[in-house]
Amino acid sequence: MDEFMQAAIDEARHGLEEGGVPIGSVLVYQGRIIGRGHNQRHQRDSVVLHAEMDALENAGRQPASVYKECVLYTTLSPCPMCSGAILLYGIPHLVIGENRSFMGAETTFARVGSSSKSLTATNAAN
Repeated sequence: MDEFMQAAIDEARHGLEEGGVPIGSVLVYQGRIIGRGHNQRHQRDSVVLHAEMDALENAGRQPASVYKECVLYTTLSPCPMCSGAILLYGIPHLVIGENRSFMGAETTFARVGSSSKSLTATNAAN
């Protein structure tokens, strides 16, 4: 398995151990993780702390040039809010671990020229 998707899965496990929803995400720039996050809606009683938003927050403030070279890995297809943030920051590549139980706003990425790849078919074979 890809090391970055594994890191996102590890984040999801961390969230589950805290009593939350097991969704994780990592933001990768030039082959290294600059932000990690997991869904914290239950733990922090937050309406916006989805895994992707948490990873972006934990990456800290970055120049636009950094975001434009990033890949965001997430264990579940991102919702419209998270998809909007990904597009707003100009993150060009998204790797999705699973999109069968929840299909987020993935089609939006293709319309604006960003790439998204779901690993669901690959994971189903294993």
